[in-house]
Amino acid sequence: MARRIREWNIFALLAGAVAFGQPSPAHAIDSPEASVNYDRALQCLTLAIAYEAGFEPLEGKQAVGEVIINRAHNPAYPKSVCGVVFQGSARRTGCQFTFTCDGSLNRSLNPTVLYKAREVARGILAGEIAPKVDGATHYHANYVSPYWAPSLIRVGRIGAHIFYRSPGSPDRAQSYSVTSEPLIASLGPWLGAGDSLTQKNAASTTPVPANPAQPAQQFTPWGLAIR
Repeated sequence: MARRIREWNIFALLAGAVAFGQPSPAHAIDSPEASVNYDRALQCLTLAIAYEAGFEPLEGKQAVGEVIINRAHNPAYPKSVCGVVFQGSARRTGCQFTFTCDGSLNRSLNPTVLYKAREVARGILAGEIAPKVDGATHYHANYVSPYWAPSLIRVGRIGAHIFYRSPGSPDRAQSYSVTSEPLIASLGPWLGAGDSLTQKNAASTTPVPANPAQPAQQFTPWGLAIR
């Protein structure tokens, strides 16, 4: 019984992350439609941070989320968080973020990784996190040398990722603004997971403490696959 109560409390905490992390007044949600769009943006950004930078340092997680927001403001990319994250995911060789098209979404996430990624995503959407890689729209893992890197402006390195921005693009971070977020079929098992993002993991993983202290293991950052 004690274990069941403990598990309920943990999943309730994760489910309530949106409620505790409503955007600041500058990003106020004032309609049911805006609330749905915010929830979808939070879900897509959380998954991207978790799968792409799950075991990166805090600043590394924040930087990956910042790249996604910067892309949403760049005319070359979709104008929504979910659109950016899942761009090209329907094509095996066309995805921008590898985890969206290589089957990773069928892999359960460590609850600690998920918890931390959600907190970072919430902070980014609320405008609470200082920029880490101003203007960056690209990154790659430090153990690869993509052909496109020399054509971009290197912004810096955080953890295992090196960040870049395109010539002529703004050299400052962009802020999240509520926009129409598409419903992404590529979410697979995550589709309809709800605010908690834990539905897929509940039956196969062990809940973590409300303030996870143990680092998760066995994660590899994939970096960004550029066309």
